[in-house]
Amino acid sequence: MVYLILSNFFYALNNLLWKRALSKFNLWFIIASRSLITSIIGFIVIISFYLDTINTIDFPIFLTIFIASVFGSLGLICMIYALKNGSLSQLALFNLMIVFLVGSFLFFFEGLDFKNYRVASLLIIGGFVLYIYQIKKKNTQQISKQQLLLFSLMSVFFACSILMHWYSLKKDIPVIFSVTTQELVVFLSSITIVTISPSLSLVKLRDELKKISTTVILMASIIFAAIWTGFSGLQFTDPLISSLISLLTPILTILFGVIFYKDKWNYLTIFSFLLISLGIYLINLEIP
Repeated sequence: MVYLILSNFFYALNNLLWKRALSKFNLWFIIASRSLITSIIGFIVIISFYLDTINTIDFPIFLTIFIASVFGSLGLICMIYALKNGSLSQLALFNLMIVFLVGSFLFFFEGLDFKNYRVASLLIIGGFVLYIYQIKKKNTQQISKQQLLLFSLMSVFFACSILMHWYSLKKDIPVIFSVTTQELVVFLSSITIVTISPSLSLVKLRDELKKISTTVILMASIIFAAIWTGFSGLQFTDPLISSLISLLTPILTILFGVIFYKDKWNYLTIFSFLLISLGIYLINLEIP
């Protein structure tokens, strides 16, 4: 549980850093640069501490990790393209869909008993619905068919990714292998998009890199910590708990904006945070 909460804090810090320092630069180039750095960090950790355990990962486990990483990368791509003309409230609704898909799979195929999580789940989802209501008042944009398709695909891909990563992590493999594979696949996907993009020139990318190199290195460190703690938490809990607790991230992002940048806040944000925090506390009481 502590790992999952830490992961949310790191993701929220990353969101804030992105919004404040990097939003005006090319998105895919930033993702490619960031994921390259996190992949390198992952390889350094593996070579330094886990080189002897590589032989314990057989081909079926590696294939599961790789496919899970591909699903995660596809989910990220769909999310970014959907958000080009979409809104955060629309994204939030489909984050709830991820929880529903993961919970349904675990119920029908893993026999998960929801009885222990019923009250906690209602509190977390209730707090998140308040968050959606708050941001939806600021944006009444209607969703298009293309956005609906992209957000739906995002939900399916992310749900598949978290479930498959969970199955591989249950084999007690070091988390760093999943982290590094996921980031390497994201790098290959994003650098492909950068390469085929007609609007990007090598000179422009070089100029952007000079401006954002320090910030991207900081972001890469934060994201690496977020993914590592997130996967570590997933290894010791289950995908439903992980997806429920991930709903805390956007609210933490707002609160960090209030703390670090003196953004405006309201009582609904605080109440949403308290409801979700109470739900997380109740889940923690149920985990052996």
